[in-house]
Amino acid sequence: MSAPGFEDSALDVYEIEVLPDSSALQSVTGRPDERFVMVNMLVFKDMAEGEGFEGLTGREAYQLYLEGLRDAQMAIDSRLIWAGDVQAQVVGSSDPIFQSMALLEYASPTAFLGFATQPGDNPEARSAGLEGQWLVPSTTLSEGGAGSESTGSAPEELPDIDTLVEATGFSEEQIERVLDGPEDEPVFIVELLRFTDGDRSTYAEYEAGIAPVLQEQGARFVWRGSYDGFVLGAAEPSFDEQTVTEYPNRAAYLLTLSDPRVAAVSSFRADGLATHWIYTAGEEEIDLGF
Repeated sequence: MSAPGFEDSALDVYEIEVLPDSSALQSVTGRPDERFVMVNMLVFKDMAEGEGFEGLTGREAYQLYLEGLRDAQMAIDSRLIWAGDVQAQVVGSSDPIFQSMALLEYASPTAFLGFATQPGDNPEARSAGLEGQWLVPSTTLSEGGAGSESTGSAPEELPDIDTLVEATGFSEEQIERVLDGPEDEPVFIVELLRFTDGDRSTYAEYEAGIAPVLQEQGARFVWRGSYDGFVLGAAEPSFDEQTVTEYPNRAAYLLTLSDPRVAAVSSFRADGLATHWIYTAGEEEIDLGF
């Protein structure tokens, strides 16, 4: 069975920003007084700019900014759920492409707003290294817990490229993007989803069909959350949800999508999604002291 394709769709509006204005913070002030997640999607300058940052890459300068926030983050009971170093944008089209992602949980809107007014020990490093980002307050819908770790295994042999194209719905170029990285290391698949129906019922049929195959391939679900607005950056139309799933290796991901049981429900994916972006990422070590 031939699976429907994955469209490299672009947004009508796609903007990244470095510093928020006061109006953007309204998407946080109106939230319930409970824990929530900030989705961080970052693009770095090739080389840092500004006095004192000569010779550093943008990513290196931004790390100095993060190190300067360590004490403040610990003081407000923040929690890093996951951070990833983006390897490729497999599906979707954006310019520039995000290079790093992080899911950072805050204890409350009040805790975040208090933290946002703290410049940290090295505030200049932020603008020195950061080209721009999305900062999206989100509600956790589900999160992987104890006992949900990925089961690492040696990569299985993949079918030939023509068979993969027909079975997965990926183009040859998209498959090459998936395979562009270490073949024997875990890979995180990050998906940004906008649904065609408000209750996501069509896409839910696809999720139900793929679930047993994910388990068989040793995949580990990490996080799913709803997008609730933008503090930094903009997207129109926006996405409804973001998910992160870990696979033991890239072959396991492609074998999941090429499984006949997944192909049989892939029409629900195609019919249920208006916009779908997919990234591959490796786990990134971010030293925030927790």
